[in-house]
Amino acid sequence: MAGDTYALVLLSAAKWLTDLGIVWLVGVCAFRVVADRVGASDVGPGELERRLTRHAGLALALLFVAVAARLYAQTYSSFGLEEPVTGDLLRLVAEQTRWGGRWIWQSAAVVVGAPAVAMVAARMRWGWQLLGAAAVAIVGTAPMTGHALAYSGGALIPMALQIGHLLAAGVWLGTLFVMLSAGLRSLRHGAGDGAAAVSRLVDRFSPVALTAAATLAGTGVWTAYLYVDEIPQLWETVYGRVLLLKTGLFGVTAGLGAYNWKRVRPLLGAAGGADQLRRSGTAELLVALTLLAVTAWLVHLPMPGE
Repeated sequence: MAGDTYALVLLSAAKWLTDLGIVWLVGVCAFRVVADRVGASDVGPGELERRLTRHAGLALALLFVAVAARLYAQTYSSFGLEEPVTGDLLRLVAEQTRWGGRWIWQSAAVVVGAPAVAMVAARMRWGWQLLGAAAVAIVGTAPMTGHALAYSGGALIPMALQIGHLLAAGVWLGTLFVMLSAGLRSLRHGAGDGAAAVSRLVDRFSPVALTAAATLAGTGVWTAYLYVDEIPQLWETVYGRVLLLKTGLFGVTAGLGAYNWKRVRPLLGAAGGADQLRRSGTAELLVALTLLAVTAWLVHLPMPGE
Protein backbone atom coordinates (compact mmCIF):
# COMPACT_ATOMS: atom_id res chain seq x y z
CA MET A 1 0.00 0.00 0.00
CA ALA A 2 1.40 3.42 -0.98
CA GLY A 3 2.36 5.74 1.85
CA ASP A 4 -0.24 8.38 1.00
CA THR A 5 -2.98 5.77 0.80
CA TYR A 6 -1.91 4.23 4.10
CA ALA A 7 -1.98 7.67 5.72
CA LEU A 8 -5.53 8.23 4.44
CA VAL A 9 -6.58 4.83 5.81
CA LEU A 10 -5.09 5.66 9.22
CA LEU A 11 -6.73 9.08 9.33
CA SER A 12 -10.11 7.73 8.24
CA ALA A 13 -10.00 4.78 10.65
CA ALA A 14 -9.13 7.02 13.59
CA LYS A 15 -11.92 9.42 12.67
CA TRP A 16 -14.34 6.49 12.34
CA LEU A 17 -13.48 5.31 15.85
CA THR A 18 -13.97 8.85 17.13
CA ASP A 19 -17.39 9.19 15.55
CA LEU A 20 -18.43 5.76 16.81
CA GLY A 21 -17.47 6.75 20.35
CA ILE A 22 -19.30 10.07 20.11
CA VAL A 23 -22.46 8.56 18.62
CA TRP A 24 -22.41 5.85 21.30
CA LEU A 25 -21.92 8.26 24.21
CA VAL A 26 -24.59 10.67 22.98
CA GLY A 27 -26.89 7.68 22.52
CA VAL A 28 -26.38 6.58 26.13
CA CYS A 29 -27.30 10.02 27.45
CA ALA A 30 -30.26 10.42 25.10
CA PHE A 31 -31.62 6.97 25.82
CA ARG A 32 -31.60 7.60 29.55
CA VAL A 33 -33.89 10.59 28.98
CA VAL A 34 -36.19 8.47 26.79
CA ALA A 35 -36.26 5.64 29.35
CA ASP A 36 -37.06 8.04 32.20
CA ARG A 37 -40.24 9.00 30.36
CA VAL A 38 -41.34 5.39 30.06
CA GLY A 39 -41.43 4.76 33.79
CA ALA A 40 -39.12 2.90 36.18
CA SER A 41 -41.52 -0.01 36.68
CA ASP A 42 -41.34 -0.86 32.99
CA VAL A 43 -37.60 -0.89 32.48
CA GLY A 44 -36.16 -2.25 35.70
CA PRO A 45 -34.32 0.87 36.90
CA GLY A 46 -31.46 -0.85 38.73
CA GLU A 47 -30.62 -3.16 35.87
CA LEU A 48 -31.00 -0.40 33.29
CA GLU A 49 -28.76 1.95 35.27
CA ARG A 50 -26.04 -0.69 35.44
CA ARG A 51 -26.24 -1.35 31.72
CA LEU A 52 -26.19 2.34 30.83
CA THR A 53 -23.22 2.96 33.11
CA ARG A 54 -21.36 0.11 31.42
CA HIS A 55 -22.18 1.51 27.99
CA ALA A 56 -21.02 4.99 29.01
CA GLY A 57 -17.72 3.63 30.29
CA LEU A 58 -17.10 1.60 27.14
CA ALA A 59 -17.98 4.53 24.87
CA LEU A 60 -15.60 6.78 26.76
CA ALA A 61 -12.85 4.14 26.64
CA LEU A 62 -13.30 3.97 22.87
CA LEU A 63 -12.96 7.75 22.69
CA PHE A 64 -9.68 7.63 24.63
CA VAL A 65 -8.35 5.10 22.12
CA ALA A 66 -9.69 7.18 19.24
CA VAL A 67 -8.08 10.48 20.25
CA ALA A 68 -4.74 8.70 20.65
CA ALA A 69 -5.22 7.05 17.26
CA ARG A 70 -5.97 10.40 15.66
CA LEU A 71 -2.75 11.88 17.02
CA TYR A 72 -0.76 8.93 15.68
CA ALA A 73 -2.50 9.09 12.30
CA GLN A 74 -1.93 12.83 11.97
CA THR A 75 1.73 12.43 12.93
CA TYR A 76 2.20 9.64 10.41
CA SER A 77 0.50 11.74 7.74
CA SER A 78 2.88 14.63 8.48
CA PHE A 79 6.16 12.76 9.05
CA GLY A 80 5.69 9.00 8.76
CA LEU A 81 6.26 8.87 5.03
CA GLU A 82 9.88 9.89 5.59
CA GLU A 83 10.77 8.66 9.10
CA PRO A 84 9.37 6.45 11.88
CA VAL A 85 6.77 7.94 14.20
CA THR A 86 8.40 8.56 17.59
CA GLY A 87 7.30 10.02 20.90
CA ASP A 88 9.11 13.24 20.06
CA LEU A 89 7.20 13.58 16.81
CA LEU A 90 3.90 12.89 18.57
CA ARG A 91 4.66 15.66 21.08
CA LEU A 92 5.70 17.98 18.27
CA VAL A 93 2.38 17.54 16.46
CA ALA A 94 0.35 17.79 19.67
CA GLU A 95 2.10 20.84 21.08
CA GLN A 96 3.48 22.85 18.17
CA THR A 97 0.99 22.59 15.32
CA ARG A 98 -2.35 24.26 14.73
CA TRP A 99 -3.99 20.84 14.35
CA GLY A 100 -2.47 19.74 17.66
CA GLY A 101 -3.84 22.77 19.47
CA ARG A 102 -7.34 21.85 18.34
CA TRP A 103 -6.76 18.17 19.12
CA ILE A 104 -5.86 19.09 22.71
CA TRP A 105 -9.30 20.68 23.15
CA GLN A 106 -10.91 17.50 21.88
CA SER A 107 -8.80 15.37 24.21
CA ALA A 108 -9.62 17.61 27.18
CA ALA A 109 -13.33 17.18 26.52
CA VAL A 110 -12.89 13.40 26.55
CA VAL A 111 -10.90 13.56 29.79
CA VAL A 112 -13.73 15.52 31.44
CA GLY A 113 -15.99 12.57 30.72
CA ALA A 114 -13.96 10.25 32.99
CA PRO A 115 -15.00 11.76 36.35
CA ALA A 116 -18.54 12.07 35.01
CA VAL A 117 -18.69 8.32 34.33
CA ALA A 118 -17.22 7.69 37.78
CA MET A 119 -19.94 9.85 39.33
CA VAL A 120 -22.61 7.97 37.38
CA ALA A 121 -21.18 4.63 38.53
CA ALA A 122 -21.21 5.84 42.14
CA ARG A 123 -24.83 7.06 41.73
CA MET A 124 -23.74 10.54 42.72
CA ARG A 125 -26.00 13.51 42.24
CA TRP A 126 -25.52 15.39 38.96
CA GLY A 127 -23.47 12.53 37.51
CA TRP A 128 -25.67 12.13 34.45
CA GLN A 129 -25.93 15.88 33.98
CA LEU A 130 -22.14 16.20 34.00
CA LEU A 131 -21.81 13.30 31.59
CA GLY A 132 -24.33 14.92 29.27
CA ALA A 133 -22.37 18.17 29.40
CA ALA A 134 -19.16 16.28 28.64
CA ALA A 135 -20.84 14.60 25.67
CA VAL A 136 -21.93 17.99 24.33
CA ALA A 137 -18.38 19.32 24.81
CA ILE A 138 -16.94 16.35 22.92
CA VAL A 139 -19.38 16.95 20.07
CA GLY A 140 -18.65 20.68 20.14
CA THR A 141 -14.90 20.20 19.73
CA ALA A 142 -15.12 17.43 17.11
CA PRO A 143 -15.41 19.72 14.04
CA MET A 144 -12.29 21.66 15.04
CA THR A 145 -10.02 19.27 13.10
CA GLY A 146 -12.26 18.88 10.04
CA HIS A 147 -13.38 20.86 7.02
CA ALA A 148 -15.37 23.41 9.04
CA LEU A 149 -12.44 25.59 10.07
CA ALA A 150 -10.97 25.43 6.56
CA TYR A 151 -14.11 26.76 4.89
CA SER A 152 -13.33 30.01 3.09
CA GLY A 153 -16.69 31.58 3.93
CA GLY A 154 -16.09 31.49 7.68
CA ALA A 155 -16.17 28.73 10.25
CA LEU A 156 -19.25 29.63 12.30
CA ILE A 157 -21.97 28.12 10.10
CA PRO A 158 -20.01 24.97 9.14
CA MET A 159 -19.12 24.41 12.81
CA ALA A 160 -22.75 24.75 13.88
CA LEU A 161 -23.88 22.42 11.10
CA GLN A 162 -21.31 19.77 12.00
CA ILE A 163 -22.22 19.94 15.69
CA GLY A 164 -25.90 19.53 14.85
CA HIS A 165 -25.08 16.74 12.39
CA LEU A 166 -23.10 14.75 14.95
CA LEU A 167 -25.60 15.29 17.76
CA ALA A 168 -28.43 14.15 15.50
CA ALA A 169 -26.49 11.02 14.54
CA GLY A 170 -25.97 10.22 18.21
CA VAL A 171 -29.58 10.83 19.17
CA TRP A 172 -30.86 8.66 16.33
CA LEU A 173 -28.33 5.86 15.80
CA GLY A 174 -26.60 5.89 19.17
CA THR A 175 -29.91 5.76 21.01
CA LEU A 176 -31.11 2.95 18.75
CA PHE A 177 -28.00 0.92 19.56
CA VAL A 178 -28.37 1.48 23.30
CA MET A 179 -32.08 0.69 23.16
CA LEU A 180 -31.46 -2.62 21.38
CA SER A 181 -28.47 -3.69 23.46
CA ALA A 182 -29.46 -2.37 26.90
CA GLY A 183 -33.04 -1.14 26.99
CA LEU A 184 -34.83 -4.18 25.60
CA ARG A 185 -32.83 -6.56 27.78
CA SER A 186 -33.55 -4.51 30.89
CA LEU A 187 -37.27 -4.91 30.30
CA ARG A 188 -36.94 -8.55 31.31
CA HIS A 189 -36.12 -7.39 34.84
CA GLY A 190 -39.08 -5.03 35.10
CA ALA A 191 -42.56 -5.67 36.35
CA GLY A 192 -45.63 -6.11 34.17
CA ASP A 193 -46.12 -7.08 30.54
CA GLY A 194 -42.75 -7.12 28.76
CA ALA A 195 -44.21 -6.85 25.25
CA ALA A 196 -46.32 -3.84 26.23
CA ALA A 197 -43.30 -2.24 27.90
CA VAL A 198 -41.23 -2.67 24.72
CA SER A 199 -44.03 -1.03 22.75
CA ARG A 200 -44.14 1.95 25.12
CA LEU A 201 -40.36 2.32 25.00
CA VAL A 202 -40.28 2.33 21.20
CA ASP A 203 -43.23 4.73 21.08
CA ARG A 204 -41.16 7.19 23.14
CA PHE A 205 -38.10 6.68 20.95
CA SER A 206 -39.83 6.96 17.55
CA PRO A 207 -40.53 10.74 17.50
CA VAL A 208 -37.02 11.38 18.86
CA ALA A 209 -35.51 9.27 16.07
CA LEU A 210 -37.64 10.94 13.38
CA THR A 211 -36.63 14.42 14.54
CA ALA A 212 -32.97 13.43 14.72
CA ALA A 213 -33.04 11.82 11.26
CA ALA A 214 -34.63 14.94 9.77
CA THR A 215 -32.00 17.10 11.47
CA LEU A 216 -29.24 14.84 10.18
CA ALA A 217 -30.58 15.12 6.63
CA GLY A 218 -31.05 18.88 6.83
CA THR A 219 -27.61 19.65 8.22
CA GLY A 220 -26.04 17.28 5.70
CA VAL A 221 -27.72 18.96 2.74
CA TRP A 222 -26.78 22.42 4.00
CA THR A 223 -23.16 21.36 4.52
CA ALA A 224 -23.00 19.91 1.02
CA TYR A 225 -24.39 23.18 -0.34
CA LEU A 226 -21.55 25.06 1.35
CA TYR A 227 -18.75 22.77 0.20
CA VAL A 228 -19.87 21.88 -3.33
CA ASP A 229 -19.84 24.94 -5.59
CA GLU A 230 -21.24 23.34 -8.75
CA ILE A 231 -23.46 20.30 -9.27
CA PRO A 232 -21.05 18.60 -11.74
CA GLN A 233 -18.51 18.45 -8.91
CA LEU A 234 -20.66 15.70 -7.41
CA TRP A 235 -19.47 13.25 -10.08
CA GLU A 236 -16.32 14.95 -11.35
CA THR A 237 -14.43 15.02 -8.03
CA VAL A 238 -13.54 12.27 -5.58
CA TYR A 239 -15.14 14.30 -2.79
CA GLY A 240 -18.39 14.55 -4.74
CA ARG A 241 -18.52 10.84 -5.55
CA VAL A 242 -17.89 9.86 -1.94
CA LEU A 243 -20.54 12.38 -0.88
CA LEU A 244 -23.01 10.68 -3.24
CA LEU A 245 -22.07 7.31 -1.72
CA LYS A 246 -22.69 8.73 1.75
CA THR A 247 -26.06 10.08 0.61
CA GLY A 248 -27.05 6.69 -0.76
CA LEU A 249 -26.10 4.93 2.48
CA PHE A 250 -28.05 7.50 4.44
CA GLY A 251 -31.06 6.77 2.26
CA VAL A 252 -30.76 3.04 2.97
CA THR A 253 -30.39 3.66 6.71
CA ALA A 254 -33.37 6.01 6.75
CA GLY A 255 -35.39 3.52 4.71
CA LEU A 256 -34.71 0.77 7.24
CA GLY A 257 -35.65 3.16 10.01
CA ALA A 258 -38.91 3.99 8.25
CA TYR A 259 -39.63 0.27 7.88
CA ASN A 260 -39.08 -0.23 11.60
CA TRP A 261 -41.36 2.70 12.38
CA LYS A 262 -44.20 1.83 10.01
CA ARG A 263 -44.10 -1.97 9.86
CA VAL A 264 -42.31 -3.33 12.95
CA ARG A 265 -43.44 -0.90 15.65
CA PRO A 266 -47.16 -1.81 15.34
CA LEU A 267 -46.23 -5.48 15.96
CA LEU A 268 -44.43 -4.87 19.25
CA GLY A 269 -47.43 -5.64 21.42
CA ALA A 270 -47.49 -9.21 20.08
CA ALA A 271 -45.23 -12.13 20.91
CA GLY A 272 -41.98 -12.06 18.94
CA GLY A 273 -42.29 -8.37 18.15
CA ALA A 274 -39.21 -7.43 20.17
CA ASP A 275 -37.11 -10.06 18.38
CA GLN A 276 -38.21 -8.73 15.02
CA LEU A 277 -37.30 -5.21 16.11
CA ARG A 278 -33.89 -6.41 17.24
CA ARG A 279 -33.21 -8.02 13.86
CA SER A 280 -34.39 -5.11 11.73
CA GLY A 281 -32.77 -2.56 14.04
CA THR A 282 -29.47 -4.44 13.81
CA ALA A 283 -29.66 -4.26 10.02
CA GLU A 284 -30.20 -0.50 10.28
CA LEU A 285 -27.16 -0.17 12.54
CA LEU A 286 -24.92 -2.27 10.27
CA VAL A 287 -25.64 0.05 7.35
CA ALA A 288 -25.05 3.01 9.68
CA LEU A 289 -21.60 1.63 10.57
CA THR A 290 -20.69 1.73 6.90
CA LEU A 291 -22.20 5.21 6.61
CA LEU A 292 -19.96 6.45 9.44
CA ALA A 293 -16.91 4.86 7.80
CA VAL A 294 -17.64 6.64 4.50
CA THR A 295 -18.17 9.90 6.41
CA ALA A 296 -14.77 9.48 8.08
CA TRP A 297 -13.21 8.99 4.64
CA LEU A 298 -15.01 12.05 3.27
CA VAL A 299 -13.66 14.28 6.04
CA HIS A 300 -10.08 13.61 4.90
CA LEU A 301 -10.63 14.28 1.21
CA PRO A 302 -9.95 17.72 -0.27
CA MET A 303 -13.10 19.73 -0.87
CA PRO A 304 -13.92 20.63 -4.49
CA GLY A 305 -11.79 23.56 -5.54
CA GLU A 306 -8.97 22.87 -3.09
